[in-house]
Amino acid sequence: MPEEKDLQKELLKARGKLNALSAVLRLGHESFEKKSLAQWAAYVVNNSVLAVPYSRSALLDFRSPNPSVLAVSNQPEVNSNSEYAINLIYLARALKDLTRAVVVDREFLQSRDAGPRSFEALEYLLGSAKAVMAMPIVPPDIQEGHAEFLVWVVEFENKRSAAAASALLPLLCRHYSESLQYALSARRKGMLNSLIGRRAFFKPSRIILALLFIFVICLFAVKVRENIAANAEIIPEVENIYYAPFDGIIDSCFDNESGRFIKKGTPVLKYDNEELAFKLLTARNEYNKIKAKLDLIQNESFNDISKRGQVKLLNLQKERAEIDIKRNRWQLQKSEMQAEISGKLDIGDADKLTGRAVHAGEKLFEIVSTDKLLALAYLNERNASVLAKDSTVTLYLHNSPETPIKCDIITVSPKPTLTEKRVFCYLIRLRMENPPSDIICGQRGIARISGPRIRLGYYLFRNIVLWWRQV
Repeated sequence: MPEEKDLQKELLKARGKLNALSAVLRLGHESFEKKSLAQWAAYVVNNSVLAVPYSRSALLDFRSPNPSVLAVSNQPEVNSNSEYAINLIYLARALKDLTRAVVVDREFLQSRDAGPRSFEALEYLLGSAKAVMAMPIVPPDIQEGHAEFLVWVVEFENKRSAAAASALLPLLCRHYSESLQYALSARRKGMLNSLIGRRAFFKPSRIILALLFIFVICLFAVKVRENIAANAEIIPEVENIYYAPFDGIIDSCFDNESGRFIKKGTPVLKYDNEELAFKLLTARNEYNKIKAKLDLIQNESFNDISKRGQVKLLNLQKERAEIDIKRNRWQLQKSEMQAEISGKLDIGDADKLTGRAVHAGEKLFEIVSTDKLLALAYLNERNASVLAKDSTVTLYLHNSPETPIKCDIITVSPKPTLTEKRVFCYLIRLRMENPPSDIICGQRGIARISGPRIRLGYYLFRNIVLWWRQV
């Protein structure tokens, strides 16, 4: 009986070894089907657990001066800023130039003269695992001592699993190294086939160097004109805004409506004159009363010296009455407001304005001239470098974007102004050359401002710096 039990154990061990060997062969065969390095790395860290039971694994890429994490098991994408990835990078400093599979422990790091950060990274990994192994995966065509290779870091839940895997992992890494060479060679062939032409003269390196040389020459030899697009609108050359000359009540608006074309001298609105006429009559009566009293006091002052002081006081009262009369006359003259130019009327809601009390200085209406129109462009202050003596402006209205309108710069505001969009802009007044006949005030569009010619290198450098400052 003991002999039969020993025989069964031997059979089970042999079956386990055979299954493990078949799993290694199958994994090595399937790894050849991966066409890219990313697919190959994801396959290695995620599917090798079928042959070797481990808790977590990762691939470190040593093909560049700074090692990086190529793939991590159970992660579709590597988060380089994660705590696990950062500790792997610190541990990778001690795994450089690795030639065989090793168990990563404190004795191994001491033999490598590792830094304190590598020891801290090992303690972090051992916090969730009992053993850590590292194995190099080097393609067969890589020369010995070459820095272009990968390191496979495998974590185990217990030391027994690590001891059992110490024999299978090197064999599995040998199969993976061959498939890695196949994946890298397939990638290189794809790049070469896309770049190399029929003739050997047109090599990728020569083409890249030629393009780079041409680009450098263009940076210093080619000049480009800086073009900036700014919002623009059509405005009247002279703003004809009418404000309330004095406090009062609007009597009527003469049936005027917004958008109506009126001629020069046409009455627009009228104040209520009844109160003004009463004030004028009262002021005249007061003036006549003071004048009569002044004449009487002047005659009496010849005989009575004490009444001469009243003469000066009455003269002052007389002057004040004259001022009241002039003010009331002026208000009567201004009570009817007329159009000073011909154009379209903008009075808002005339019905609401009729019968409303207004205060002096309050805007009442506006007349937009249709004869002399200008364009006003809003240039963002960060693009002020486009303004120069030889700058040109072309206007494109939204209603006819296919028609360019050449413009001349009349004035530029001395400093930026805060616009309705909460952006500081320079206000540029433009005179249009041969504007369309159907152009009206208020139309909007885009003003393309072309500045002086500058070198291509400086243009690219400035735009890169401005973009970087906004990040």
